Amino acid sequence: MLFVPISTDAPIYHWPIATISLIVANVLVFGVCVWGLVTGNIDYETLERFALSYETIHPLQWVTSVFLHAGPFHLMGNMFFLWAFGLIVEGKVGAWKFLLIYLGIAVGECIVEQLMMLVLVGEGYSLGASSAVFGLMMIALIWAPENDVECVLIFGLFLLIRALAFEVKVVTLAMLFLFLQIVEMFVAGFSVSSGLLHMLGALVGAPIGLWMLHTGRVDCENWDVISRNEWLQEYEWLCPPSRREAIQREAAIAYDPVAAALASKHSQVDANSTYAQRQSASATQVKTKRGFLGRKKRGSNALAAAQAAMNASQSHPEFNRLSMLLRQAIASGTLSVANSHFAKLEQLAIATGLSDKTLFDLAKLYAAGKQFVPATGPLQIIADRDGLMSNEARLRLAQIQLKVMRRADLATESLNQIHVDEKKPTEAQQKSIARRDQLLTMCRAAATPP
Repeated sequence: MLFVPISTDAPIYHWPIATISLIVANVLVFGVCVWGLVTGNIDYETLERFALSYETIHPLQWVTSVFLHAGPFHLMGNMFFLWAFGLIVEGKVGAWKFLLIYLGIAVGECIVEQLMMLVLVGEGYSLGASSAVFGLMMIALIWAPENDVECVLIFGLFLLIRALAFEVKVVTLAMLFLFLQIVEMFVAGFSVSSGLLHMLGALVGAPIGLWMLHTGRVDCENWDVISRNEWLQEYEWLCPPSRREAIQREAAIAYDPVAAALASKHSQVDANSTYAQRQSASATQVKTKRGFLGRKKRGSNALAAAQAAMNASQSHPEFNRLSMLLRQAIASGTLSVANSHFAKLEQLAIATGLSDKTLFDLAKLYAAGKQFVPATGPLQIIADRDGLMSNEARLRLAQIQLKVMRRADLATESLNQIHVDEKKPTEAQQKSIARRDQLLTMCRAAATPP
């Protein structure tokens, strides 16, 4: 039976030049070794000098041992998986970075292994690319856990060869092989075994993958294991605040729903309707009460007040039931039902208890139905909180106020309330500033009489 991973659906932004080159190099080295042994030009003792010895420290062996294999099946297994995981990793970072990653894992694992075995065992040797491949597998698990690997299972049945093609997620494949290594380690009594050496490679590869993700040296488009698991984002050493903010923003807004919907030539919203006028009057009243305080950094007082309002709303006996019904309606895309539940939450004055994500999802649903003015309700709640998502909400409020309600003055006020760290703005904040300035220019043009 032969298990062969052949492809992946992970985005490939770079040709697998280094991966193919490493495979070719391993095959050539194996061919040269076999030819030398068959012809008598090379003996086993000579080859052992290039394997990773447990009797001495030899830096050259940290590289040469990775390109030696004990047999054709040993070589084939390693090369198949080097191809699969190399596609994912090199596809994101390119040939030179991938080559440094591969050799870094290989050399790092060999250093740890040789030092450890020199002290604990003192004899024997190891060879093969397995540990480096397991390091790549861990990086693929961190960078692309939900992508699929296309595999083929080849087996014989009554002298007939059969092949079964299927797809398996990277996380499933990686966890399966890690589990098998742990089982092998347990069976071997945690002595020297291939399972132990493979786990060493995985332990060397994982920090490299996490470090590159943490420092922004790889772009996984928020499909990495940190972005896909909110509980991991709570640890700053895994996810710095700037990246956590970007992840939360992208999670709540898969795209700009207002801009996308307003790109349509026709809209079902009448800017002169009674509802639109009521929303406009309400917004004007808010302006009179607040003035331009929104431009100042309100800091912990505003956050504390917003949190207190959320806690008070969530303690209402009807909140859990209505918020659950609202989320179900949003998930099913039923706008009329979602609007009814949100109206009831507003009537009870407990809509402030909803999370930013739920409110943004509701705004997207309104925008998809071309009901832009009602979308200002959930967006205004987010904007008033002055939290991580507030600037995004103000940008969308301004779009509606300018393009639908024809109120350049209200749009200007919403845009002026956008505040960032002026000394060291993040990349996301810089983009928000650029979009704000673009909309402010449109506001000034709309306010200027022809």
